Amino acid sequence: MNDEMKKNWQNANVSISESSGSYDAIINGKRKTALQNLADRYKRFSVMGIVLIMLSMSYIFNPNIFPGDLRSRIFLGVSFGLYALVASVMDRWLYHGIRGINVVTMPVTEVIRKALFYRKRHLQFIAVLLPVVLAIIGAMAWSMDNIYFRLGILVGFVVGTCIGIIQLMDFLADYRAIISDD
Repeated sequence: MNDEMKKNWQNANVSISESSGSYDAIINGKRKTALQNLADRYKRFSVMGIVLIMLSMSYIFNPNIFPGDLRSRIFLGVSFGLYALVASVMDRWLYHGIRGINVVTMPVTEVIRKALFYRKRHLQFIAVLLPVVLAIIGAMAWSMDNIYFRLGILVGFVVGTCIGIIQLMDFLADYRAIISDD
């Protein structure tokens, strides 16, 4: 037992000296922790939501981008803009929550509890927003007679779904890194 403790202590010293370079890199901002990656990702998504609001307004006023009558352009543009606003606000809230986790002052159980809470909220937000965006995409496809526009919507849907799944996996990987006991 005593030899095992001594060996673990010596291994800890080796780990500390070997990882001191990465510790310095984290402190100097050259390398980010999973919490920082997660907060940065939420911040980028929140900003992206604001950009999408501006794009949705361009759909309303430019019939070359979004053909159809003015009434349907207004309805779909405003619907998509509201969706982007809600998504942006949700991401900003998650950003502030993740940024508020302090691994230095909080006990490990509190860090894990908060990370699990925000991961659960993230998945709940997806469950709320996904049907809404599918309805908006469906309404766009249904309101158009142009087969090429519908094919464009289909291709955009497939590409967007693939990108969304990759991003979700990245989010969940960061949460796993925070929650893991390593």
